[in-house]
Amino acid sequence: MLSAIVQGSTKTRKKSLKRTQFFLPSVKSTVNEVEVYLYRSVYNFLLLSEFFVCLPYGVHRHLPTSKLSDHILKLLHLTWCTVIYAILVVSIYSEYTLSNIDLPTVQKPLYFAEYIVYLGHVLQIILATYWAHHKCARFLRTIAEFDHKLISFRKQPQYQQLRRFIRSHLGLITLYLISTLIVDYFYSDCNILNYIRSVIVYLLPNLIICCSLVQYYTLLYAITQRAIWLNEILHSELTQKKDPRDLRQRLQSIRILYSALQVFTKEVNNSFALSLVLVYIGSVTNLSVNVFLIYKYVDDTNNSTFSWIMYSVIWTAMHISKMFLILYYNYGVQGQKKQTAIIMNEIELQNSEMEETVTQFTLQLIINTRTNIVCGVAELNMNFITSLLVTMSTVFIFLLQYDITYEAITQTHKSGSPNRI
Repeated sequence: MLSAIVQGSTKTRKKSLKRTQFFLPSVKSTVNEVEVYLYRSVYNFLLLSEFFVCLPYGVHRHLPTSKLSDHILKLLHLTWCTVIYAILVVSIYSEYTLSNIDLPTVQKPLYFAEYIVYLGHVLQIILATYWAHHKCARFLRTIAEFDHKLISFRKQPQYQQLRRFIRSHLGLITLYLISTLIVDYFYSDCNILNYIRSVIVYLLPNLIICCSLVQYYTLLYAITQRAIWLNEILHSELTQKKDPRDLRQRLQSIRILYSALQVFTKEVNNSFALSLVLVYIGSVTNLSVNVFLIYKYVDDTNNSTFSWIMYSVIWTAMHISKMFLILYYNYGVQGQKKQTAIIMNEIELQNSEMEETVTQFTLQLIINTRTNIVCGVAELNMNFITSLLVTMSTVFIFLLQYDITYEAITQTHKSGSPNRI
């Protein structure tokens, strides 16, 4: 994709590539060698994503093969995805028909809506991975091509930072997993069957969703890092005294890279658009319900148990984290775009001969390319937090009013019933 924008053509990959040598990209490195190093940096995460049905089997390979064993493994992975989803469906049905039978009437539709969102979101992730199985390889190829261009500007890609970023998020997911497993055991009254069913119904789909979101966070982080490096290159070009013609040519090359980065950002957000919408629908609903239930249980001291409160706190923190991190990493991309505009203004003030090139670059930055808008309905920036708070407050007030009205009708019905002797 990047090569089509920058060069106007796509280079073919070299099929004969040594995999035993673990090198650092250099000026003499080819795009394929940079891509191999990138694959090795995310290899373990790609395998983990395949295990959690967020990616189809085989994406961890730099060069796909057509061996019989690979076809068998792909079939087994597809079977694994089907089994995981079938287990989730059966567990949710069992949870709703057995465990939730004694819940108050006002809470049953809330849990039912939560289950529907889980089933729909997990199914969307599984189907999307197989419908767009080529996208992961294309995204990594685009990053490798971009990094190869940065190397020509004497800017070394920092894949160690990318590995640390992924590990930090996987560490947070592991912490969430351990905490939930411990608290859920006591919340289930140490009943093994209820405990296993609860883990499958609530924890399993959220692990799949979180793993899918880490892919999204990683791509946005990679985009932000490369925007930072481009800004550093811009600042370096500004501080060096060069011939205006040479500087104009360099700025033109950097502008084309920025254009490619914007196109890539838009494609990433479009690829995850439906999943992000489902994240916000599920998280806003679950968070509103959690706040409502915490209010109900804290108000009633007889029902307030420490395990239940801790369980609600963990889930509340998880949903807030998902919604906030989506906005945070999109904000990082937008922040670097603003920084670029500042640097271009400095160039324009210091060198009037660059006015035409700088104006063209600035117009490219000003034009709203809608790179951070999903499904054409929501712009992913920090201002979106206000809309989320308003939505959550509305849902909470609705639940509170509905609960008060329901209790009043119930009390009226009981007081109006004839006493039986």
